[in-house]
Amino acid sequence: MGLKEKLCSRACFGIFSKTTDSAFVEAAGIAGMDFIILDTEHGPAGLETLHNHVRAARLTPMASVIRVKGIDANGIGSALDTGADGVQVPNISTAQQAGAAVDAARFYPHGSRGVCRFVRAADFGDMGREKYFAAANEKLLVLQVEGREGVENLDAILEVQGFDILFVGPYDLSQSVGVPGDVESPEVLALMRDIAAKAREKGVLLGAFSDTLKRNNTLQEEGFAYIAYSVDINIYSEALKKICIKK
Repeated sequence: MGLKEKLCSRACFGIFSKTTDSAFVEAAGIAGMDFIILDTEHGPAGLETLHNHVRAARLTPMASVIRVKGIDANGIGSALDTGADGVQVPNISTAQQAGAAVDAARFYPHGSRGVCRFVRAADFGDMGREKYFAAANEKLLVLQVEGREGVENLDAILEVQGFDILFVGPYDLSQSVGVPGDVESPEVLALMRDIAAKAREKGVLLGAFSDTLKRNNTLQEEGFAYIAYSVDINIYSEALKKICIKK
């Protein structure tokens, strides 16, 4: 069962990844994560590393999603060329931006993504053209709304066709309301609940970042299905702290 199908039946949990070591990616899949977000917005991985990360994820049942740097058609297309299961686009503030992201991620007739079938996603040309283009247009597309402008334009963004998940970034959202980093502030939590209610009305799947296990549970209760918990390197560091207890 693919990630899209899982999301329609239950909450799915993943992590962000900022490592350049594909063993961390493979280990996340072995551990049972539903998905991993390979972060190029705030992470160091380049395109060659991303190809290896996607291969590592493919060795497990875990889906791979690449977070690109922004609304850039070449960047979105290159991310999908790796064979990743989806792409995540940050900082969506308007319906026009949402439409541009869809256009960059989909082939005709749903978009105008640059065409090359001699890429890993198409088995380097071995996959039949019709099969490749049809499968490519089913890849997961996640749009992030994480600022005041995006919240104000949410109704129009939700009317855009062609994306699968609306992802709320609580840290950028906290900054936009004047409490940077305070993701548990009443204002941030209330905004997230309002966003969730509007998305549910439109039948749009919801995603969000969490950095506590408690928040994982409350997000699930609020109707979020695509829940990204923390970052691989931070999880590793926190686990080591429990071992290195100083006397």
